[in-house]
Amino acid sequence: MIFLVILLAALVIALLRNGKLSNLATLKIRWRGLILTGFLIQVIIFSSIWQNQNELMSLTQLAYLASLALLLVAVIANYRVPGIIIITCGFLLNFAVIAANGGYMPASATAMEIAGMPVLSPGHISNNSNGMAPETRLAFLADIIAIPKGFVFPNVFSVGDILIAIGAVYLIQKGMVVSTPSHSIADAIP
Repeated sequence: MIFLVILLAALVIALLRNGKLSNLATLKIRWRGLILTGFLIQVIIFSSIWQNQNELMSLTQLAYLASLALLLVAVIANYRVPGIIIITCGFLLNFAVIAANGGYMPASATAMEIAGMPVLSPGHISNNSNGMAPETRLAFLADIIAIPKGFVFPNVFSVGDILIAIGAVYLIQKGMVVSTPSHSIADAIP
């Protein structure tokens, strides 16, 4: 939820800077179908319909990793779009920790407690997260940062998530606000 708030704030700031939403449509985003497919897979596998089917749960990890791989290929293919390099770095960090931990993002019990969320015990799975355990690989890249309970939208997130958010804000600002060349008085003198 916090990610959506950040994106909405970036849109509002860009509009206040005389940006136009229509400018985002002019960005040359390659392989849009791949992006949509990657997100669609995640919507399906983390839906209550999928999650309530025990016979499908064994496919969740594989489907999640496949969706992340599709999205990773798509962001790499769009490296020329402003902000995508930062987004790709965040994506790579998240992909690395998720792949190293069996297809789930480890979540710190301490961070979850700070955020006022139900704490996942080590190895316990909830959607795309599992409780961090002593054997968690790349734990420093996991969901270890918390927005504390009492703040707006408390949650846990990773360093990769922060980079993705920064890249998305940059993309929105550069995509919506078209800079015009600055002219000095010296330019006006023949």
